[in-house]
Amino acid sequence: MSSESGPASTSGPSPSKNVIVDGVLRFPPTGSKALVVGAGVGGLGVALECWRKGIEVEVIEKAEKISPLGDIFVIAPSALTTLHHYPSLLKEYDEITHDNYLEFAARNGTAIMPPVEFEWNRKGASQSGAYPLRVKGLVGRLRFAEMLFHQCKRLGIPVTFGVAVEKYEEDVANGSATAIALDGRRFTADLVIAADGIGTKSHAVTLGRPVRAVKTGFLVYRGMYSTDRLKGTPVAEDFVRNLERPVLKFLKADKIHAVYTLSKSHVSIGITTEDDDMTAVESWSSTVSNETALSSLPDPDTWDPLLLDIIRSSPENSIVRWSLCFRDPQPRWTSSGGRVVQLGDSAHSFLPTSGNGATQSLEDASSLPECLRMVGKEDVGIATKVHELLRYQRVSLIQHAGFVNMQDVHREADPNVKEVQPPLQQGKWLWGHNPEKYATENFAKARAHLEKGSPFENNNLPPGHKWSDWTMEDEFSKQKAGVFTVHELKRNGDWNSI
Repeated sequence: MSSESGPASTSGPSPSKNVIVDGVLRFPPTGSKALVVGAGVGGLGVALECWRKGIEVEVIEKAEKISPLGDIFVIAPSALTTLHHYPSLLKEYDEITHDNYLEFAARNGTAIMPPVEFEWNRKGASQSGAYPLRVKGLVGRLRFAEMLFHQCKRLGIPVTFGVAVEKYEEDVANGSATAIALDGRRFTADLVIAADGIGTKSHAVTLGRPVRAVKTGFLVYRGMYSTDRLKGTPVAEDFVRNLERPVLKFLKADKIHAVYTLSKSHVSIGITTEDDDMTAVESWSSTVSNETALSSLPDPDTWDPLLLDIIRSSPENSIVRWSLCFRDPQPRWTSSGGRVVQLGDSAHSFLPTSGNGATQSLEDASSLPECLRMVGKEDVGIATKVHELLRYQRVSLIQHAGFVNMQDVHREADPNVKEVQPPLQQGKWLWGHNPEKYATENFAKARAHLEKGSPFENNNLPPGHKWSDWTMEDEFSKQKAGVFTVHELKRNGDWNSI
């Protein structure tokens, strides 16, 4: 008896193929699907990283397009540690950001110290997690959000506008979560990421109750417009004509501070006072006349003439009057089964003096997808809780810093006295952080802590810092008792930039 057979195969197993879209190399599929609610900076940022980490993802947004609301914000290096993975995004970032320097001055505009760079760009500063990128710091909110949206389109991430989510549900038994829209549409995925801001309805499934917004007593007037409107002004026109590099200037006074930025193309302004009349609200539609904004300055004629030009030249009734409310740190950002997780302002809102709202949204957007990458579809719920454990203490401390920073800038500066230390100190622990790397290195230990009670301590805080929970009420009590809490906090651990 004989048998015949062909030659033995020498091809070996079929290789997996690299998936590269727009120059972005994608990780192997995890098998899980995420739904992102909110197409703001945090929502679009986490969608990009979910896609890159092999997670199927889509975005829904209540507005009809990328929202034009907002003005300008700081983006620190810790928010940009994954930017180099997106060649087109990196190029667009470099084109739209402003490489500002900083000036600190008395109310009349007289400098109280020499001009300085942002901390991470100062001579001798530690290397940031975004190195070798020069992180320029300031960018318009709309342009940054549009930049992220453009990248989502290049990668084929679906973004659906006109979906207002009114309710979140979790199905622990089936390992899923659902976002329910006002019109009855239901969007279900293995994970729902609530990145829909301070008005999110997701607190019902995370905390079981709404989060109370408490007025701080602070009020901010803010706006942004083209420098074309400064033509013909007594001071600002010449200043812009001779401007060699964009500037961000802080003016310090008693119970008030003003900030303005100037580049060749745009000007922005923010005036924060301790004079909230309790009728102001948290809304971009709450605008006032230029004269009203000007009247927020005590003795207007004593202020920087450049600031006065900027206020008077604003498009009439375009300056937003925004009540600064605060929400105490919330230690729970996830639903009971971990299938709904909050991100950005939904989980943690900030005062402007933190300089970190957008940055921390983007840190979330780097940390969460990395946690999800390291588990299968069945363990999505534990991945979100690990992310929460890795992030909560750090974020709470940064919120605290933003609160106490008010003391740093609401003191009258003497134009005849030079100061040494720039206010609003952050430190390398903050901007030098790499949230993706931190998640990679600490995921297993943090998971063991949650599941087995193994010891775990975060080290994404200032070295030597003794962390504790805090509330706005406690902070106000200390300040009323005469405690200079900005020093108390920033002497707890190492806040240096070197």
